Amino acid sequence: MKTVIRLLPVLGLALSTAVAQDPPAAQEPDLVLGKKVYLQSCVVCHGISGKGDGIVAGNLLVKPRNFTDGRFKVRMTPNGKVPLDSDLYRTINRGMGHDNAMPAWANLKVDEKNAVVAYIKTFAPKKFARQDRAKEIVIPPRTAATVESIAEGEKWFTAIQCGKCHGETGRGDGVSAPTLVDSWGYKIVPPDLSKPWLFIGGSEPVDLYRTLRTGLTGSAMPTVDGTLTEDQTWDLVNFLDYNFIRPGRSVPR
Repeated sequence: MKTVIRLLPVLGLALSTAVAQDPPAAQEPDLVLGKKVYLQSCVVCHGISGKGDGIVAGNLLVKPRNFTDGRFKVRMTPNGKVPLDSDLYRTINRGMGHDNAMPAWANLKVDEKNAVVAYIKTFAPKKFARQDRAKEIVIPPRTAATVESIAEGEKWFTAIQCGKCHGETGRGDGVSAPTLVDSWGYKIVPPDLSKPWLFIGGSEPVDLYRTLRTGLTGSAMPTVDGTLTEDQTWDLVNFLDYNFIRPGRSVPR
């Protein structure tokens, strides 16, 4: 059967997907290419079996992801759920921040990135078999960064105790910061909010909203879903953006 490919714009990225009725054999060339790319670019950190035990893993401060447990930090899906293909693609394309060993692989061709996404999913087949059940969060239009919105965001920054980890001045020096570890037992260093290049998953307002609504699975960064409304989440984003990340750039009205 001829494979039909359509390009879908997902968060500004082109994502290739095969039509559902194609037989499994039609996917094999993608996995072959995906394995080739993985062995060339990923294996030294993530390991042959995808367990995050590559030959350089022991020397890295931030440990490589163990793909076999199906837990990924950056997602458009609720906390604890497997990511979408577009989430994996975005991480490959953009990397995970400048203090992280996961670089941006934007130089790879689109088909290579799509192929390695497919190959990564083979390390946790049971988890990704339920991928179609993961509900993608909806990001509503941003609330205007007014004086009132920023003031509300500051209230929420205090109320939900963001400063315990990030520090009251956003420098990553909160009282809990020295004791933080992730679910795998590795030390976590909260980012200095004035250094957006350190952020996992990006520092644009939409990235901040996504991180707040989904949390970073396996880390100390919780989700605000069920705690803050959509508008309150945008207020918090506006506060973080105006006071820490881009002070003076987004002038409130």
